[in-house]
Amino acid sequence: MRSAGVDFKFSSTQAFFFCMGGFVSSDGHPIATRGQLTDPLLGSEFQIAIRNVSEEEIMDKSKGDALSKGVALLQGLWFILQCLAQAHQHLAITQLEVATLAFAIVNIFIWLLWWNKPLDVQRPIVVGSPTQPNTESVTLPIQLPLYDRFLATIWGHYGDEYKPLSSISVPSFWSVDNELGGGPITLLILVGIVFGAVHCAAWNAVFPTLPEMRIWRTSSVVIIAVPGLPFFLALIVESIAVVIIILAIPTYIAARLILIVLPLVELRSLPASAFVDVNWSTYIPHI
Repeated sequence: MRSAGVDFKFSSTQAFFFCMGGFVSSDGHPIATRGQLTDPLLGSEFQIAIRNVSEEEIMDKSKGDALSKGVALLQGLWFILQCLAQAHQHLAITQLEVATLAFAIVNIFIWLLWWNKPLDVQRPIVVGSPTQPNTESVTLPIQLPLYDRFLATIWGHYGDEYKPLSSISVPSFWSVDNELGGGPITLLILVGIVFGAVHCAAWNAVFPTLPEMRIWRTSSVVIIAVPGLPFFLALIVESIAVVIIILAIPTYIAARLILIVLPLVELRSLPASAFVDVNWSTYIPHI
């Protein structure tokens, strides 16, 4: 998204809307690929038309404004503050709270990145001239093998198979750039590691049974290690790296599921301090 904004001089809001498939030609086909913006015939027209759409016009279609986004952001920050206060007052933080804390941190990160992103837009903005599909080169996603469609859903693009001129929308999790640069990948990896590290905060927490504690610890280590694999895989033979990835993906999914279910199971036996409220008057007098 950022590269599209820089290369074509779009604002962040315009770039988000472009990646979302929010701009369409007058015949209803999405303008959502680099190829369309660099097309010798219509590319310049599309670029100028998109830049001429004001941010106010785009955000007017959004179902979220600064107030709603701010409230959601403050809710996440408030929960994080509560967890920090519990730890400072030596009150038990349940596994469910730890898991929620991990999601809250990631959600805050996403909200900050998506601050200028239009939310839940129902109607696109028409820009540019009509574009007629080339029926001889069109490959619809439904024609792709099931395996390819499955991978496209995960990775967010259909590679060279997605043809906007034969579509009326972009695929789910669509990405304008098929290959991310080093910066976004590194940031994605670090967020994944932080997400796992938060779960490790419950490493010495009280668990009803020893096996549950070991399962929690093992799963926490897995969701830290797997996001960091790209740094390691770059140093080994490609064939071995492929095997590691094939094994790592289901392992990571299993660990994530465990860390969702296990906190709910732990609610059957909580320590007494888990029921004690934070004494806010310690920090803010007269409350």
